[in-house]
Amino acid sequence: MEEKKHKRIGISLRFFVTAVIILVGAMVLLLYSIVSSKTYKNKYMSMLMDDLKFQSQIIAESIILNDYQIDGELNLGTDIDSVASFFDGRIIIVDAQYRIIKDTYISMEGSNIINSQVMKAMKQQSVISGEEAGFIQYIYPIVCEGVCQGAVIIIAPTDKIQSMTNQLSQRNVATCALILVACVIAAVFAGLASVRGINYINRQMEIVGEGHFDTHIPEKGFNEFKTMTGKYNATIDRLMRVDSTRQEFVSNVSHELKTPITSMKVLADSLVENEQADLAMYKEFMTDIVEEIDRETKIINDLLTLVRMDKKSTKPNIEEISINQLLEVILKRVTPLAETRGIEITYESYRDVVAEVDEVKLSLALTNIIENAVKYNIDNGWIKVTLNADHKNFYIKVADSGVGIPDDCKEQVFERFYRVDKARSRDTGGTGLGLAITKNVILMHKGTVKLYSESGEGTTFSIRIPLKYVEG
Repeated sequence: MEEKKHKRIGISLRFFVTAVIILVGAMVLLLYSIVSSKTYKNKYMSMLMDDLKFQSQIIAESIILNDYQIDGELNLGTDIDSVASFFDGRIIIVDAQYRIIKDTYISMEGSNIINSQVMKAMKQQSVISGEEAGFIQYIYPIVCEGVCQGAVIIIAPTDKIQSMTNQLSQRNVATCALILVACVIAAVFAGLASVRGINYINRQMEIVGEGHFDTHIPEKGFNEFKTMTGKYNATIDRLMRVDSTRQEFVSNVSHELKTPITSMKVLADSLVENEQADLAMYKEFMTDIVEEIDRETKIINDLLTLVRMDKKSTKPNIEEISINQLLEVILKRVTPLAETRGIEITYESYRDVVAEVDEVKLSLALTNIIENAVKYNIDNGWIKVTLNADHKNFYIKVADSGVGIPDDCKEQVFERFYRVDKARSRDTGGTGLGLAITKNVILMHKGTVKLYSESGEGTTFSIRIPLKYVEG
């Protein structure tokens, strides 16, 4: 039910990309339309206001020069009528007694006009009003020798500006509609392009899911898709290696388990077929059979250990222990084996280290590495073990003077059943699983193990493990 619900409410990347481009495009176009219309309206209003100021100044200066003889010989009244006609508005001239001496509408000539705006103009202040009422009223004081002698009132309608703004808005809407259609088309193509690579990878993954690992994707197209295909190809390569390792592991397990059984069968058949066999021969053959059984048991135990390590549900038994004491116990156990071949083991600890670890598993991992340093060392050689720590991790280094590991084998020594020298490994009793177990234990502790070696010049294992264990 949860999976079906998730599929039902999910949003495809293609839809998301398309919707976002359309939404952003629509918002930008709407904002452009509003801002452009308002900008043009403010621009026209500003131009109209400048014209009103300029004409009112000219009229005021002309009135002063003509000594208020508006209908005199210079026909100032006709000029005022022309200006009013130009603005398709109305001009009123008021004297110092608030009496209207000129009204282009004629209707108020001779009457008085007293209001707050005219009174403010009489105090030599320009007054602007009426912008929101569909007109602009500009009152300009007529000042002569520092004394206000009247005012020029120009009233100009703004319906033409509004009409021009409406026409501009209509053109903007039509233009925006065309651009929006183009945005929709571009968004659809962008949505298709954004998921084309993902869909291709999904199809390839379905093929891989059917068991066909030999499928690689060409790394081309957008940078993000190149990165994705690169990681996909790397994952496919890893899956192929894992599948190959799994098959090789099964083959190795079969071989390793079959070899002791075959030896025991040969020994047993020899005893059965040899009717003249004496007690000494029986003891010799039975001793060999016991050794093969011990070898089989060791392989099975190591395999079981690996299986337990691989189980994610198996929780480690974490406790706080002294790493110094743990190494001392391991070295005390390994030293007799080293002394039989004259190998000298030195241990150097730079500080006391207490960490949260699984003591049993970590002891097994460190024992494997140190025992390998003994088994694959030269006679009268040396082994040096060091312990150090900082505020986050502790570090163990195991160096030896042994036979070393060739360059072409370094990446494989941690693989299961891998042996650098198969003949010598059998002589030393190795199963080829020790380092695989060691690496799993260290990874379980969220640590790392690195190998440094030269063929014939010894080997060094460097281990880093956090002091505090973190689950997950």
